[in-house]
Amino acid sequence: MARRNLYTDSSSHAAAQLDTVLRQPELEEQAKADAKYKVSVDEALHGSRVKEYQSSRNVTRVLFISTDVDLLDPAKQSLDGYLRVADLFDEVHMLILRTGIRPRQPVLRPNNNVWVYTVSTEYWWELPSAAKDMLETQLKFADGFRADIIVARDPYESGLVALQAAKRYNRVAQLHVTQHTHGIHAEKAGFLKRLLAWYTIPRFASVRVSTKRIWDLIKRRVKTTDTAVLPRLNPYQAIADTPTTLNLKKMYPQYIFNMLYVGHLEEGSDVLEVMDAAHEMLHNTSVSLIIIGDGPLKSECKQKAKFLGIEKQIVILPSTVDIVQYLKTANVLFVPDTDPYSEDIVMQAVYAGIPMMLAKTDQRADLFTHAESAYFFMRHNVSEMSSGLTVMMNNVTLRQHMTEQARQTMEEFFHRDPELYQKQYRASVEAALFAGEEEK
Repeated sequence: MARRNLYTDSSSHAAAQLDTVLRQPELEEQAKADAKYKVSVDEALHGSRVKEYQSSRNVTRVLFISTDVDLLDPAKQSLDGYLRVADLFDEVHMLILRTGIRPRQPVLRPNNNVWVYTVSTEYWWELPSAAKDMLETQLKFADGFRADIIVARDPYESGLVALQAAKRYNRVAQLHVTQHTHGIHAEKAGFLKRLLAWYTIPRFASVRVSTKRIWDLIKRRVKTTDTAVLPRLNPYQAIADTPTTLNLKKMYPQYIFNMLYVGHLEEGSDVLEVMDAAHEMLHNTSVSLIIIGDGPLKSECKQKAKFLGIEKQIVILPSTVDIVQYLKTANVLFVPDTDPYSEDIVMQAVYAGIPMMLAKTDQRADLFTHAESAYFFMRHNVSEMSSGLTVMMNNVTLRQHMTEQARQTMEEFFHRDPELYQKQYRASVEAALFAGEEEK
């Protein structure tokens, strides 16, 4: 499906449209829903209206507004990668904003207490108007607007739609700014996107961020006192208690120092840069690089190893091996990638007790300190990666210190109890109710 670039379109027509959205959001007439959407809520829910959902306890009904199309996949309906939205609140509504072809079924019910509404327009600046139509049709009933809390998952289109809905239906709104949406200072965001962020951020009664570094970026724009870092879960505590059953020195007696890379061997992977950075070390026959992963780059890794003359020092293993055991027994881990899978490997590595060499990102810099709990290098800087490896190889004490400090950092900032974490995440969102009351 063709996608338009949300970040680079800065035409004068877009600017004019944006000005209309910002300054006159309530002027246009409410469009007829059945003129825009072929599938009604009754058809989509097989005759079951939203208001039929019942709970035996006090019900918290939340509307999440997001541009993350992954949320359309029932298997990926999570705000943090661990908790399902269906488990967070009694009733969850998700409004997904996207550009492109309109879906055949704009309203879906993937769980008993979850409804997903998709709004698609040709241009991103048309999304707020289309979203207003969808909310009016699907979430407004005789007894009022269905959701109690409106949560915007980014300060751009989602933030604008959330503010408009909160005003229109007299509801409280909370803004979430995550590592994926905080680029209000980045060139990729584009002028109009940055303008939206500057407009929306100060107008929320409640603001949540995913890291302290993001808070440092936006705090000058935030006016409310209801601000906090969203709770974070540590799902890998059990790794620390898992016994080590793998003996690398026994498996590969010719190697004394084992470096490790774990990732998807496909386009976007930086595994070949790891080989470039480590190849001088790998001319030492007692040093190895173990690569765990699958994908088309596997053959390129073998070709590159042969070209560099280090094929005897490279071990390539499939992703089906017990990764935790290799994390527990290798001497140093390279994480040059920045995709979600690599972030998961970092979490596992901390509890496996392996010192890490990490490509620096805002999220990682928020958790770890250079040369204290991890060794940072700038992504794609092979020279910096190579010099860092030299430091790590020659300093056993530093490697031990890093593993200890990384573990302490995780225990300080992450929840170990999933049930407590879920309660605190829910409480953090529900706090918007009180922030809204204070402002009134």
